[in-house]
Amino acid sequence: MKNAETFAEIELKLAENLPDVELVDLDISGGRGNRVLRVYIDHPQGVDHELCARASSLLREYSQDHTVEVSSPGVEKRLRKPEHFRAVAGKKINVKTYGPVEGQRNFTGFLVSASNDELVLKLDNREVTIPLDDVARARTVFDFGKVE
Repeated sequence: MKNAETFAEIELKLAENLPDVELVDLDISGGRGNRVLRVYIDHPQGVDHELCARASSLLREYSQDHTVEVSSPGVEKRLRKPEHFRAVAGKKINVKTYGPVEGQRNFTGFLVSASNDELVLKLDNREVTIPLDDVARARTVFDFGKVE
């Protein structure tokens, strides 16, 4: 089972049955006999246990070969699509790239802007432009504040 195909299948199933629910991310892990399909969903009014249960029941067909887990994306939400990035403009994010961009592969900074093709991040002393095709993984960064 390929992640991109599974993502598209699940996204369509959720859109048809729970139109306000967004498939944020999924992860498939484990080996034969103990594979786990983790599905992360979001909703404008938040994600509760009842919504996770409804989504889980829609994904029953996957439970033949996987343990299916459905949950909210949490406070550090994965960013996949251009619209995910645009929604968090001005916020702190972490981006890991497939290869070096301006000599590095791991960036944490404030998202200045996002288009369909690239991101602009404000780092401590500079701005960096990262092509979306180079983004391996990105997420929001929750600031827990100073602990004294």
